[in-house]
Amino acid sequence: MKKTHFIIIYLFCGVGFLLAQSQDIQKKQIHTFEERVISTDDAIEYALSFSPEENEVYFARSQGKWGQGDFLSSIYFSEKKNGKWSKPVIAPFSGIYDDSDPHVSKDGNTIYFISKRPSENDNISADIWTVSKDSGGQWGQPVRLDNTINSNKREYSPRTTNNGDLYFASDRLGGYGQGDLYVAKKREKGFLAAVNLGNTINSSTGEWNLEINDTGNLIIFEASQRKENVSSFGDLYISFKISGEWTLPQNLNELNTTGSDLYPELINNNQTLYYTSSDSLKGQATQIYYTDFNLLYNKYKKQAVPPKKYLLVVNRSGHSVAVFDIDTKKVIKTIPTGIGPHEISLSKNNKYAFVANYGSYPEPHSNPITSSQLQWVDKPQNTITKIDLLDFTTTTFTIPKTVSHHGIVCNFDGSKLWVTAENEGMVIELDGNTGAIVDEYPTMKGSHIIKSSHDFSKLYVSNIESNTISIIHLLTKEVTHIKVPNGPEGIEISPDGRRLWVLCNSANKAVIIKTDNVEVEKVVDVKGKFPIKITFINNEAWISNVFSKNISIFDIESLEYKNTIALETTPLSILSDSGQVFVSLPRKNLIRVFNPKTRKVMYEFTSGIEPDGMAILNNGNSHTSK
Repeated sequence: MKKTHFIIIYLFCGVGFLLAQSQDIQKKQIHTFEERVISTDDAIEYALSFSPEENEVYFARSQGKWGQGDFLSSIYFSEKKNGKWSKPVIAPFSGIYDDSDPHVSKDGNTIYFISKRPSENDNISADIWTVSKDSGGQWGQPVRLDNTINSNKREYSPRTTNNGDLYFASDRLGGYGQGDLYVAKKREKGFLAAVNLGNTINSSTGEWNLEINDTGNLIIFEASQRKENVSSFGDLYISFKISGEWTLPQNLNELNTTGSDLYPELINNNQTLYYTSSDSLKGQATQIYYTDFNLLYNKYKKQAVPPKKYLLVVNRSGHSVAVFDIDTKKVIKTIPTGIGPHEISLSKNNKYAFVANYGSYPEPHSNPITSSQLQWVDKPQNTITKIDLLDFTTTTFTIPKTVSHHGIVCNFDGSKLWVTAENEGMVIELDGNTGAIVDEYPTMKGSHIIKSSHDFSKLYVSNIESNTISIIHLLTKEVTHIKVPNGPEGIEISPDGRRLWVLCNSANKAVIIKTDNVEVEKVVDVKGKFPIKITFINNEAWISNVFSKNISIFDIESLEYKNTIALETTPLSILSDSGQVFVSLPRKNLIRVFNPKTRKVMYEFTSGIEPDGMAILNNGNSHTSK
């Protein structure tokens, strides 16, 4: 036995020694980039980008010390001639305003950069600008990207892929933390609106700058204040896109220091990694370094794992929420709720779920039934079930005076939630910790479904009996209304936040409303009867139609009809994530899962009796559950 213990200890120590040795080897391969020419002791150099031929480099330089107050930067340029880099000079489009974060496009003809220069009809903020070469090869006048990309907050670190997709960071409202990473897909002219990369990459702390490889399946980024950080100020992390899903970010601990490590740049067919490091915040110079990337790539690609995700399914006649493991394809837990729950809302930090117990539900059935066999039980309720997503324990909130609370939405951390009161025509705001009523907002009769804008500044409510949509402006407490066709029920905000889709079931129409000016952009025939729920995936909108027993699919940008999937039974809720579309089939007590590319069924499972509302719990990323 003692010998066995000795061997185990020896092996453990040996593995630890090899790991430490590997890290030491990597650190010895870290070199300062052009010391005293580009990386100097009397200035801050950061955020470099090479031309496609790698014989030109652009970078930001400023005076002062990293992390000590605001400082102005200019973009510098150096050229490699006869194997030597020239003395850097200020780029012809920079030097007057605060410019930084240059990125040379794949063809070398455009530079994306961050600037605080003034622009027409826009407040001065750190926005993404571009400058392109003219026919003579000279840089022209910078142009600010429009508000499809830029916001009234700060943008950082623009990067593009081979197909022109634009990745960047921003501290705009509606993200998961202090700063998040976004992508805007390239189209024939300009870009689609920017979309958040999601909470596998982004956290409740901050993600600030990045590098994306040519094919868009490898990302390196700086993150601050994560518990895995060597320094809370900023460490480099790496993630791989495998089968359309980003893997859990891994800390590049061979490179990270006690200071800020940031602004990665890959060149030489991803063989060499450049980055900026302050080493510490105690006065050392902030400089640009480079290292061989092969060892790091091989190590972290081998260790890459996808996030652990669960589908939460509300069973309205089972009075429960089922927790379905998407990996193992098994229901791992059933959580009791109140009577007749319909809708569920998760806090964006994945800590809490809230379920509205409506009280009206179909008579339970263990076997499949037809719609003609459906019998309803009506027991109006006045409770909300709060679920702690760490241990799945529950708390019940009782709402006095009102019943039949159907729609529900909570804020980022679950400290506030809003529920609809159908009979009274109002929305009630509750304290997410105590369940106490905080405020009430008059809407219109039949308030049914509620959704929030990405930044939680507005609430959108479908009033099914009044044929209206109510908009609650939470900052001013103002409530406005929009008239829509008969039977507005299902509503959803598009992933980019620019459109509100309203499904009018009695009219068989979808109304698309612009969220910035609240104008109706288009009314479309849904190619089905009684549309009720909608989800978005791969730039498509999937709509479940109850009476026609089908799913109709539209292009999310052009709003044109694309396809229909016929079903043999009634669909209800629909939700998408991770390359899958989940459709609840309540008459069969099933959830059916589709491949969004092939439109084919992947698998199906039983969650409980009469499945309705659904939500995705991303519980694999430890920083989302702080």
